[in-house]
Amino acid sequence: MRPIGVGIIGASPDGGWAAATHVPALSALPEYDLRAVATSRAESAKRASAQWGVDGFDSPLPLIEHPGVDLVVVAVKVPDHYSLIVEALAAGKMVLSEWPLALNLADAEDLARKAAAAGVPTAIGLQGRFAPAVATMRHLVSEGYLGRVVATNLVGSGMAWATGAPKSQAYAFDARNGVTAVRVSTGHALSTLTHVLGGITSVTSALAVGSDTVELDDGTRIPVTSPDQIALSLRLISGAVGTVFYRGGLSRAGDLRWEINGTEGDLLLTSPARNGNIPATELVLAAANGTATQVVPIGAPDPDAAIGLTGPASPVAKLYRAFANDRARGTTDAPSFDDAVELHRLLDGIERGHLP
Repeated sequence: MRPIGVGIIGASPDGGWAAATHVPALSALPEYDLRAVATSRAESAKRASAQWGVDGFDSPLPLIEHPGVDLVVVAVKVPDHYSLIVEALAAGKMVLSEWPLALNLADAEDLARKAAAAGVPTAIGLQGRFAPAVATMRHLVSEGYLGRVVATNLVGSGMAWATGAPKSQAYAFDARNGVTAVRVSTGHALSTLTHVLGGITSVTSALAVGSDTVELDDGTRIPVTSPDQIALSLRLISGAVGTVFYRGGLSRAGDLRWEINGTEGDLLLTSPARNGNIPATELVLAAANGTATQVVPIGAPDPDAAIGLTGPASPVAKLYRAFANDRARGTTDAPSFDDAVELHRLLDGIERGHLP
C-alpha cells in the first residue's frame, strides 16, 4: 500500500507534544509520509517547513484541503478540537485527534456521529495500551497467569496542576478548557486499565481542588477550578473491584504504582521516572504467581523495537502502526472516536459523582 499522507495541525518547530512524539513517530514508520504541518504563526510555519521538509501553513484550512493529506492529526488545545475535526471530516479526511476528543460528552458524541456518517476512519490518542509492559499485562491476565482477578489499585501523579507550573500551562487550571487531571491523567489511566481488565460497570468518585489559587513559574498567581485530587472506587464487569487515585503535581513517595491481584498471582507496574502518566513515562513490570512470595521484574517484549524509538514517541508510533494495520487488514486495534465517546461517558459520570 502507498504511504498514508499526514498533515499535523499544531506541530511547531519550537517544541511541544506533536514535535516530540508525532513527528519522530511518523518519520520512523514506512506506512506514513508527513506532508504538511500547520502552526499559528507564519514564521513558525516557515521554519517547520524547512526543518521537516514538508508544506507549512499558518492556518489549518489549507492543510485540511491539501491533496496529499489523507490523515489530519489534530494536536492543538482541546477547545479547538471540535471545529477542526468537523472541517476535516467534511473534507473526507481521516482524523487522528489527541485526547480528550472534545470539551464535553455531547460534542464527542456528535463528532463520532459525523465520522460514521462520513464513513471516515478515525483514531484517538489513547496510546497507553500499546506500551509493551501494558500489552504484557493484558496477555498475562487473559492467559490466566493471575487466576481470577479480584482487585486492582492504581495511584499516580499527573505532574501538571501544581505550584510552579509553567505560565504556558495556565490554561490547564481552568476546568472550562477541558485539560484537567480528571480528563487527561485519570482518563489515560482508565483507558489503559479497562484495556487490560475489561469494562467498568459502576464507579463512585470524590474530586477536590487542593488549593483555590496556584503560583506559576513567573510568580503569577491564578485561580484554580480544575480538580487535582481524584479518588475513584470501581467495580469491573468481571466482578473485580478497584480503586484509582490521581493527584496533581508529583509525590516524594513515587508517582506511579498499579497493582493487579488475582487468586493465583499478582502484577505490579511502576515507573522509576518522576511521571505518573502511563502513556508518557518509563514503565517497569513485576509479577509473581503460584508459590512465589514476592513479585520480581519481568521482561516485556516489544514487537516494534526495530522502529528505534524510546520515550513517549514509542507508544505514539505504535498507535500509528495499529491504525495503518487496521486500514490494510480490516482490524480494529487502534482506538477510535467511538472508544473516545465511551471514555468521555465514563468521565462524565465521574465528574457528576457516580456512574450507575
